[in-house]
Amino acid sequence: MTVIKLLVFAALLVYASASDIRKREVSDAVPVMIAITALIGITPARLPGMCIAAAIITLPQLAVAVIRPGSYGGADIKIMAACAFLLGLERGIAAIIIGLTAGLLITTVTWLIRKNKINEAFPVVPYLAAGSLIAFLI
Repeated sequence: MTVIKLLVFAALLVYASASDIRKREVSDAVPVMIAITALIGITPARLPGMCIAAAIITLPQLAVAVIRPGSYGGADIKIMAACAFLLGLERGIAAIIIGLTAGLLITTVTWLIRKNKINEAFPVVPYLAAGSLIAFLI
């Protein structure tokens, strides 16, 4: 069951990443499908912990989006909430830390090489997806 969950999760994250890169938007169906994928092979007793993990990961992102409008997209928040629901709290925290750190480092280096403005927006979902897949495998 774990392999099936991983394959479906990875496919959804690749789709979301490609969509974010191309169109700068991700269908609302993707986080719903990730949440459904999270239910593969789990017992009902794990559901409360999964919901708590999603809430704990989502609340700081919502706070950032409210404090600095336009700094963090809704798709990023929804994708990460669904990933935390699937991954659990510890791996959800690892996923967001890995993803955001990689995103900031890679994008900053890219901007410096291309001499772009450092305050330009960039797609975050691909980095969160990579962090989530790494955290799944930990």
